[in-house]
Amino acid sequence: MATTAATHANPFDLAGKVALVTGSTMGIGEGIARTLAQAGAHVVISSRKAEDCVRVAQQFRDEGLSAEPRVCHIGRMEDIASMAAHLNITHEGLDILVNNAVLSPWRSIEDTDPPLFMKAIEVNLRGNWYLSVEAAKLMKLRGGGSIVNIASVAALHPDKMLALYSTLKTAMIGMSRCFALEYGEFGIRVNTILPGVIETKLADAFDGPTRENILRSTPLGRIGAPQEIGYAVLYLCASSGAFVTGASLVVDGGLSIASH
Repeated sequence: MATTAATHANPFDLAGKVALVTGSTMGIGEGIARTLAQAGAHVVISSRKAEDCVRVAQQFRDEGLSAEPRVCHIGRMEDIASMAAHLNITHEGLDILVNNAVLSPWRSIEDTDPPLFMKAIEVNLRGNWYLSVEAAKLMKLRGGGSIVNIASVAALHPDKMLALYSTLKTAMIGMSRCFALEYGEFGIRVNTILPGVIETKLADAFDGPTRENILRSTPLGRIGAPQEIGYAVLYLCASSGAFVTGASLVVDGGLSIASH
């Protein structure tokens, strides 16, 4: 039976839950993973590089959090199958999947060649799709679960040189709605978060004028922190969001509603 908010004294408690966060060795993904672990979840730290997964998982354990490292390149179908088998054997299911891993090509439309186009689709769409399919199978074993897809405000307001990225982030919103419709009967909720500009290595690369323009264009007057995306994910994954599915939550300090 699907969990309801009334069944928990603390609607943000994730004790006993198993969560997989892709691309969780840095930036937004690491912030999400830490927030879920702090709420009591056992978190699978995952990215393409084994040494990064081991490093971050150990940092979490040093902080008294429950975590394990597991390599998964979501652009490779064999890695997705391996991850699903591991979760089934080791944890007998999965409660939470956060699709955060992404490829962000910086190209004009005309310079987006077919090999890059296909690589981006393999990671940003096909990988998220089929990892979600495997996650849903595992969540059925638990009687329900939560999938959160990390899109971007670029899905609503595309930027030049990020056309392919923006297109595929828009596709993730549609994917969430379709999965929410089809898997709702199994107690599986699927939602999308659209972050704005967040303090990551990407934001660190902005020059002074670009950063100032972002701050001027953001009603709250600042750039977001990774854990603030984590808090939004927590809301959607815990019993606090038990009646929320197929939704898109914008977390951008108001950037997307400002005139540019």
